[in-house]
Amino acid sequence: MNKNDPGKRPAAPQVDEAFDPWERTRPVPLFVVALVFALAFWGLLTYVSEYQAQRRALQVKQQQAGAPAAVRAALAPPAAARGLGEADAATLQIVAAGKGQAWSCASCHGAAGEGSLSTPRLAGQPAAYLAKQLEDFRSGLRHNESMAFVARALTDQDIEKLARYYAGIELRAALAPSLGGNLERGRLIAEKGDWKSNVPACFSCHGMNGEGVAPGFPALAGQQPDYIFAQLAAWHAGERKNSPQKLMDDIARRMNPDDMRAVADYLGSMPSAASPAATPPATVAQGAARSASTL
Repeated sequence: MNKNDPGKRPAAPQVDEAFDPWERTRPVPLFVVALVFALAFWGLLTYVSEYQAQRRALQVKQQQAGAPAAVRAALAPPAAARGLGEADAATLQIVAAGKGQAWSCASCHGAAGEGSLSTPRLAGQPAAYLAKQLEDFRSGLRHNESMAFVARALTDQDIEKLARYYAGIELRAALAPSLGGNLERGRLIAEKGDWKSNVPACFSCHGMNGEGVAPGFPALAGQQPDYIFAQLAAWHAGERKNSPQKLMDDIARRMNPDDMRAVADYLGSMPSAASPAATPPATVAQGAARSASTL
């Protein structure tokens, strides 16, 4: 038969069912989308945090520049303070006016490093301890937005000099109890501990008069009660984590709020002892690196 015979139908073409003329769209994995949004949100928070910190620094400097005489007088160093001004000009500039956009040490900690309420006293603290805390704020190991902003503006040399300066300030003072704590209970814990709760005596590490033991244990006598309580609460809640071997984490978790207030009020009401011997300049950084900082 002739292949052109109209009576014969041509064979049906074979269809490849796997053929797809359109390129299929592959969905983006959900974890990639979540990662992109998380990074964007983190970047936004970082920008806002830095912007707010810079604004606060500018406001503090403006307030200092235009403060009335009464305010400037209130910021004047206590008459009993010794060792003020015994540092190079650059260090004293940081103390009194700040560095760059970071505000000054004195604007929060007082002209003599005496502190106030939840802002700690710096005067007379071991130099290596102070250096370790500034390094921890700068690295993020210890969390405080304001202190991190200040610490990031400082060089290693700035930190070492500031630590030595505040360690050399002698300021004998005792503060009035402010938390309603049981002073007798606070004395017992400070001197003997509470072994039923496995809480050792504060003075077993911080010195027999709470004067601090360089390089790792800060002075507690005459420290602001509000600050001591706030740090114990932070250790207890796991918000502060820069204690080597988790020493203070474990101790604070075994303390109840009443005991924290009792200890804070008692230690703050103690007359501060003479400043611990300043760590030699060459060993400040080394001592800070191995410091078993506790409070």
